[in-house]
Amino acid sequence: MRRTAWILTVLLTPTLAQAEVRTIRTPNGGQVPDVAVDAQGTLHLTYGSGQPGNAFYVQSKDAGTSFSKPVQLNQRGGTVTCGMERGPRVALGKDGVIHVVWLGYYKKGGGAWYTRSTDGGKSFEPEHALEDPHYGLDNIAVAADEQGNVFVMWTGGIAGAPKDPDTDTASPIVIVRSTDNGKTFSKNEILKSNHPVSLYACGCCRLEAHLAGDNLYVGFRGGYKGLRDPWLLIGKKTENDFKCLPVHEDKWKTGCPMQGMPVRLDAKGRVLYSWMSRGKVYWTVSADGKSFHDPIPTPDEGKGKQSFPLALANAKGEVLFVWAQDGEVRWAIHAEDGTPTQQRGVAGKQAGENKPTAFLGTDGHFYIVW
Repeated sequence: MRRTAWILTVLLTPTLAQAEVRTIRTPNGGQVPDVAVDAQGTLHLTYGSGQPGNAFYVQSKDAGTSFSKPVQLNQRGGTVTCGMERGPRVALGKDGVIHVVWLGYYKKGGGAWYTRSTDGGKSFEPEHALEDPHYGLDNIAVAADEQGNVFVMWTGGIAGAPKDPDTDTASPIVIVRSTDNGKTFSKNEILKSNHPVSLYACGCCRLEAHLAGDNLYVGFRGGYKGLRDPWLLIGKKTENDFKCLPVHEDKWKTGCPMQGMPVRLDAKGRVLYSWMSRGKVYWTVSADGKSFHDPIPTPDEGKGKQSFPLALANAKGEVLFVWAQDGEVRWAIHAEDGTPTQQRGVAGKQAGENKPTAFLGTDGHFYIVW
């Protein structure tokens, strides 16, 4: 009888296999990590340190067990904005070029800053400013692809930005692009869409940008008429002409909550979108790029304010949902249809408010970086 039970357990194991979640602590006490994984499985990680601070790059070839010696990215020391959602952002481009952007510290001149590495992260070019002329800005994001396209965007008070007396703490999304793998960039221009909300994005809520195929996807929080609802922009990467898609009508009228809108695309081409509204976090998914599923909350409500959500899926469609609450980085696994499973846990304790991140490894496991 015992032998029979053992055989049944072995035979059933494949159908009962669960998604594996692993955690990585940002090295050197770093803040607001950002990550990218290349086809060889190398983890490229940027983080900030201090306020005003510095930006650093490290890499790992063993899924975060060990890291390379950090490379400081900003040659102008103590000029990087770090903390909450603000820190260096990383993207991988053509020929393995590593692209990094960050916000300059406002008391040190501010600005949108860019650097790149063409030698696999051993060294980086001197940083240079992308905003021109100089004006106030926030919420920088970067995306790159294997064709040599690099997009950097932020929200800011660029000349020609429209004004609305009923809209507070909101700015247009500004976009610059490179078609030569970061050697040169286009002039600053306001992102154009079919809805006025993209001209009044939340002035201090992090943008998210991803390239997939011919399209650029941008997640942002609205600010038009004071409504801080989630939106998605989809447009051809060769054009400045975006379709603005409402993710959910929260009707949340408030000041800037300093909570961005993470966007991820899975292997099936679905768009996963995460956001916080009224102190609660949600995720949703769109299979057709036209409409979204009803918001899916965390399976563990708890008592404290929830923040900094992120949802991403593996090849089987299982979704890892990560968020911060009560000084902890928490996670839960959902089935492809959004149903919560019994898998959930805490990645670690986190002092203060700093956004964690996560990625799907080339080994198929989920990794949380905090």
